[in-house]
Amino acid sequence: MWERTLSQKLVRLFCEQKVVDESKADAYVYGYELLISSVVSVLLVILVSAVCGDVRYSLSFLIGFIPQRIYIGGYHATSHTRCYLAFTGLALICILLSKVIAANHLFRILTTATLMGIAIFFSPIEATNKPLGKKKRLSYKMVASVLSSIDFLFAIFNVLPDTRSITVYYISKWVLVIFAIIPFFQKQAKIS
Repeated sequence: MWERTLSQKLVRLFCEQKVVDESKADAYVYGYELLISSVVSVLLVILVSAVCGDVRYSLSFLIGFIPQRIYIGGYHATSHTRCYLAFTGLALICILLSKVIAANHLFRILTTATLMGIAIFFSPIEATNKPLGKKKRLSYKMVASVLSSIDFLFAIFNVLPDTRSITVYYISKWVLVIFAIIPFFQKQAKIS
């Protein structure tokens, strides 16, 4: 886990420079590890998008995925490498599918209605190792529901243009649906 090693070195340097209080070093290490992992994930998606011919695909994917992902929750990989593979692989699939799928009006409505249902009835879908308090759960549910409702209204009124980049945006919503559903299957597999 080079991300942890790098974050530990950064925090050690910040502690030596008296920028960070040593009593809070563990929290900073964790925070920087997440920051590094997030930056790498975004850069990998941008790279994949550039290889596929247009960086706008990455922007569409990231804008479509990240804001709602934060509040809906769902699947979390067990390592940074698996996270990179899942995130980048699914972004690539979205980009490739956007070549053969047109996000027509019905597709947009079904996609956003599905996601809105998940946001309203199931979010936030917590990671087992990161439970949320009652107040934070309610806040996350509210934000996820509002974001999904806005997407649904965009779809109903057909606000976004019919371009391949917008198709990537709507397909990224299905990645959110998949990430939301995976924990339910994982629980069923553990029960069986």
